[in-house]
Amino acid sequence: MISYRGLLRMLAVIGFTGAILSGPAWGAELPKKGDSLAVFELQSPVAEKDRAYLGITKSTFRLPDIRSKLLLLEVIGVYCPVCYRQAPIFNNLYNRIEKSGLKGKVKMLALAAGGNQAEIQYLKDQKQYSFPIAPDSSFDVHKLLGEPRTPFTLLLSPEGKVLYTHMGIIEDLDAFWKIIADLTR
Repeated sequence: MISYRGLLRMLAVIGFTGAILSGPAWGAELPKKGDSLAVFELQSPVAEKDRAYLGITKSTFRLPDIRSKLLLLEVIGVYCPVCYRQAPIFNNLYNRIEKSGLKGKVKMLALAAGGNQAEIQYLKDQKQYSFPIAPDSSFDVHKLLGEPRTPFTLLLSPEGKVLYTHMGIIEDLDAFWKIIADLTR
């Protein structure tokens, strides 16, 4: 026979498992094409090179502060194995953009959901990410975005309008390149 304490433990495990498997908490939906993101502040990247790339001069910034025609916002987890698999693909994309006519028109930014500056510095030291990473150590922005699994890719207009989203790894970089090029016309 199950004790009262055992029953409570079992119910807690079932409830926790259900919450994990049910997706975004509180019924928040993930952004989709056509949505406009709420304005939020992010902590600026530590590296001067990253701040210069984004055109950020202050310790905090908002996405509209980034001067570009298109912003690729990549929500990552600093311990996410899928993000680690996608990172080289996006480093390739970053380098391709910087060597093309899209340089300056398209900016890339990773948002480290739950990541702090020390964890981000480790990723940068390991050359895991070539492009800037902003911390979201308390998951505030991650929650605003509907708590997506990582990696979660958004292409945004300067005003924060969602033009494209993708959950998971982007396998076909050439097809994604075409989407980016079409959105910058």
